Amino acid sequence: MIIPSYFQTLAQSQNLQALIDASQANLEQQSIWRRWLNLGLPQMSLNFDSAIGRDRIAAAASIVDSDAPAPLRSRNKLELYKGKIPAIKEKFRMNQDDMRSLEVLRALPLAGGNSDVLIQFLNKDLQEASVSGDKRVDLMLLQAIFTLSIDINTTNNPDGVAYGTIDLLPQSYQSQGVPVAWQTSATATRMKDIENFLTFNRDTRGRTFGKILMSMRLWNYFKKTMEVKNFIATFYNTGKTTSAYAVTIDTVNEMFMANRWPMIEIVEHNTHIEVDGSPTYVRGFNDDNVAFVPDGKIGTLFNAVSMEEMHQVAGKSYAKFGPTLVSKWGESDPLVEFTGMEMNAFPSINIDAVYVLKTQTVQASFV
Repeated sequence: MIIPSYFQTLAQSQNLQALIDASQANLEQQSIWRRWLNLGLPQMSLNFDSAIGRDRIAAAASIVDSDAPAPLRSRNKLELYKGKIPAIKEKFRMNQDDMRSLEVLRALPLAGGNSDVLIQFLNKDLQEASVSGDKRVDLMLLQAIFTLSIDINTTNNPDGVAYGTIDLLPQSYQSQGVPVAWQTSATATRMKDIENFLTFNRDTRGRTFGKILMSMRLWNYFKKTMEVKNFIATFYNTGKTTSAYAVTIDTVNEMFMANRWPMIEIVEHNTHIEVDGSPTYVRGFNDDNVAFVPDGKIGTLFNAVSMEEMHQVAGKSYAKFGPTLVSKWGESDPLVEFTGMEMNAFPSINIDAVYVLKTQTVQASFV
């Protein structure tokens, strides 16, 4: 049976919301999706038909006779993406032993007052519930950027459904290999591969990029090669021997910027997944892939209003953190306290604007 929260007036909806609002800036910094995605307008249905417009390079207008009809251009293709927005849910349980410990703390003559003790207990679970959905979105977003697909399986979603691999429908040429594998061959030409990939896609498809994303592991392979050291030493012309020159992300990016190339950004992000109460960490991106993306936001976080937000349950208190609904309540028999969250959301990136270079896949030439 649902009963009001053990925290009584402190857990009323307006007070829950005040606690979240006071920590909003700190909570938002714990996730990365807000850097990359716009938050879409909430939809009323869990089933959505979202028209994803493929980004087509704008063609230059033609110069024609003043009396001639305007030439017809192809417009952005609309693809109907049908499916169910996955519900992301989690809850945190405070059992009777925790509640007894809290009663002991409440009885102590603490300098900060009993209210401060209650707020600390309340806020810990509240903050964890608020950001747990964001962390799931981060995982799916990084998968989308580095693999052009989203894989929801029993490894990264052990307590939920296994949708499998969701193909984001890129063109085949958006994901290509390299002439020589980067990590297993001394003859790999990493700088040349990046330059040729940028040049080929610019000249062939009119596609330019704002950033180059790679993992720390791949960067460590990249920076140690003699080819990269030779490029840097020649660029700075310091007179040092190549072997003595230290390659850093700043020196490489300075050279890239001078050549009008996108700068490299290191992505190092692990997502905490709990399996049967034991923490484990998964990486949403493929360490062997380099992603080429535009500057700024690259997509939208589609989201839907949860049914519980529209039909709130008596005895529960509610608050919002972005698209996440946070709730707090108690249950009797046995007496326990819960903090829960629900986010109905799915990241949708502008898939046409993201290209991937697979550094361990051998391909004779770019196509």
